[in-house]
Amino acid sequence: MRTKALLGVLAATLSISLTAHGETYPSGPVKIVVPFSAGSSTDIIGREVARVLGTELHQSFVVENRPGAQATIGGSQVAHARPDGYTLLIGSTTSIAAVPFLLKQIPYKPLTDLQPVARIGAVPFILVARADLGIKTVGELVDYAHKHPGKLNWGYANAANRGAAAMMTHELKMDTAAVPYTGVPQMVIDMLGNRLDFGIIDTTNAAPQIASGKLRALAVTSEDPLPQFPGVPPLGKTVKGYSLLGWYGVYVPAKTPKPVIDTLAKALLKGMDNADYKAHLAHAGLIPYPAGPKELAEFGQSETRKWAQMVKAADIHPQ
Repeated sequence: MRTKALLGVLAATLSISLTAHGETYPSGPVKIVVPFSAGSSTDIIGREVARVLGTELHQSFVVENRPGAQATIGGSQVAHARPDGYTLLIGSTTSIAAVPFLLKQIPYKPLTDLQPVARIGAVPFILVARADLGIKTVGELVDYAHKHPGKLNWGYANAANRGAAAMMTHELKMDTAAVPYTGVPQMVIDMLGNRLDFGIIDTTNAAPQIASGKLRALAVTSEDPLPQFPGVPPLGKTVKGYSLLGWYGVYVPAKTPKPVIDTLAKALLKGMDNADYKAHLAHAGLIPYPAGPKELAEFGQSETRKWAQMVKAADIHPQ
């Protein structure tokens, strides 16, 4: 009886402590890990999250870029961090849903080592080719690949654009070479320098180069055309059933106290409803895509199932 009583007191004390922690959190600077390089769409939305949380919670939120290994370096850092709410991850399609099927081993389990806080945004992808290749449509790209097997190359910097391009080239029976990069901005630089032929990248990085005429937009990966790219058809018109949207969410280490997660989620959902947040995302080619912890957990599971099927269909072999 005495043991049960002591356990009861301990549980009550812990509950009170966690509640108090949630009410006073954050009492110091918070690190936001972005597992991609500066200038990427993940970095852009990560810095917007830092601004929103800093405004709502009156504390310093600092972005730390930890790119590499298909986002698993940054993902692993957060997964193994102290579960106190002072280390956050800007998770994405890549680090949560896709990478388990693209790498033979990763240093964390996305659905169990990380807890979802809130979904924060999304980005469509767009198939682009270097302008001097002289290709203006998906059909022309496919014809060129069939006539010149092995000559075209495409790049990828994360699981999303790797899976997207691999599935397209597999479905269209294109004999091409894949080139890995550490970040999408580096892919764009190589396309502008005529060292890379095409790729499927986020609209954030693609839009300025398309507007300048340095890259040619061939198709978007959304189900419907995008207003900012008039005349550019969905890739689904060429590859039946093709649809892809990149997404982002805030995650914390597993076992982070619920009051802390609730504090972060409440601040994020409030901040994401702000006109400034929506305007900043629109300027960067991103779109709002809010959801709370429960919805993001369910969404992450469904996206993981989707990527398992997508990788199998594209005949991608884990590296």
